[in-house]
Amino acid sequence: MFYLSLLEDEIDRRYQTFLARPEVTFDRIGRVETQDLQTAASWLELTDALIVWCHDTVVVVRGGGCSFPMYWKLEDACLYVSTRLPIQEAGALSRSGLITSMVSVCLQGSYEPNACTETSMDAWRRLRRATVTYFFSAERLVEHQVDPIILYDTSAIDEELVSNNVEKAFDAYAASQSHVTSSVLELSGGFDSTLAGAAALHEQNSMRGISVEFPYYEFRFESDVQRAVASDFGIERVTLYGEQLLPYTTCGNMPQFDEPAVFVTGIRHADQVASFAKKCNATRIYTGHGGDQLFSTDLISDERVAHTPDRKLYSRMAWKTVKKSLRNIKNPAWHRRSTGCFVNDARQDVWAKESYGVNMRTPFADLAVFQAALLWSELNNSRGMNPDKSMLAYSLGEMLPNAVKERRGKVAYDGVWMRAYTAQHEHLVNTFDRCAEVLDYIGVSSVWLRRRADALAEWKTESDRDLLAGYSLATWLITWGIENVRDVAWAE
Repeated sequence: MFYLSLLEDEIDRRYQTFLARPEVTFDRIGRVETQDLQTAASWLELTDALIVWCHDTVVVVRGGGCSFPMYWKLEDACLYVSTRLPIQEAGALSRSGLITSMVSVCLQGSYEPNACTETSMDAWRRLRRATVTYFFSAERLVEHQVDPIILYDTSAIDEELVSNNVEKAFDAYAASQSHVTSSVLELSGGFDSTLAGAAALHEQNSMRGISVEFPYYEFRFESDVQRAVASDFGIERVTLYGEQLLPYTTCGNMPQFDEPAVFVTGIRHADQVASFAKKCNATRIYTGHGGDQLFSTDLISDERVAHTPDRKLYSRMAWKTVKKSLRNIKNPAWHRRSTGCFVNDARQDVWAKESYGVNMRTPFADLAVFQAALLWSELNNSRGMNPDKSMLAYSLGEMLPNAVKERRGKVAYDGVWMRAYTAQHEHLVNTFDRCAEVLDYIGVSSVWLRRRADALAEWKTESDRDLLAGYSLATWLITWGIENVRDVAWAE
């Protein structure tokens, strides 16, 4: 058995906790019974993965919020499982795979594609999240989606039960961080990041806060709340100037993701925070990622897919791939929020760890917190209401400074994006121009992308979803040095 997690300083506890589950059984010589893993998979931490080899069967269990990509390939009756696509090694890129990844990025926000398994490399396939995948004799593949975890009879759920589970989950999160001695908190002044820092703060943990300040009128209340949180925590607060961190701002440490990822639009911000953490010798960056998805979203409902790609962006052949991908993406089986697939996309966690030696950490990706949030959604469903963060204030109010509880509401980020399209217009156009030959070869119109960048820079009311996807693909090509068709081999 191989247990995989980015959090190597927590991995022993996570592994032992999983092994202690009664659903994990062993045969008479100590091998894991693979037939029982489908049940046990519901108790795997969302961000982790498990690989079991027993007899002639290989089983891969990947959590819904698994923090690192996982792929497989079958060649000459041998099964290869990897956390990397060998892009710079022998092999060919897949045009249809790149189109599929781009469409998935366009429709699923920033989340790693899950409905489609085709990847940017020919012959390699993606292991789905929240899924148990069986390989029998390296020949036959069977997938089973992990069922949601409801801990109690829904008729017995009330506010006190939910509150107790939220408190226990955050106590467990706090205990898991008791060994951390140096950390950085992304201090936005919101509920989620404040709780992530408050629960992890202890005497031995030298914590620093880092905030982003914008000069815009709509952000006039943010800095006051951030200062109040830092004062309440007794920590130093460093500020970054938002105008230098607008979406699409480049940095010298661009990540080479295995597949296109929307995360590159915010890479400058992430790079500044991670490099600051490294200078502080911090081993953790605490964030509130996933808080909205857990406590302000109905986890019993399905994730919405509302956007349809613009037909004019694609060639006739590429559009065939788009339509095929859309059929897979819109399959209701891959939209269940209760699987944990829409907590957050943590591929950037890999980048932060490999580039700066620091782990991103949020309590809202912990299984216990997710289970408590499921109960909160169930309770609100029974009352015909939508979940909100009142449960966090009710359960964990003593951790929240008054400035956070009394804040006037989180400011929308939309104005920042529109300003970014104006400020970064030249960079966007240059990015599409650099790899225009490859984009057009794949079947993505570089001319359409440039025109959409022009329109957005003029604050016209056009959707930016397709441009986000196109920029993600173009940046991926450039970071891998693929600016001309001949730079890489292509599958037929």
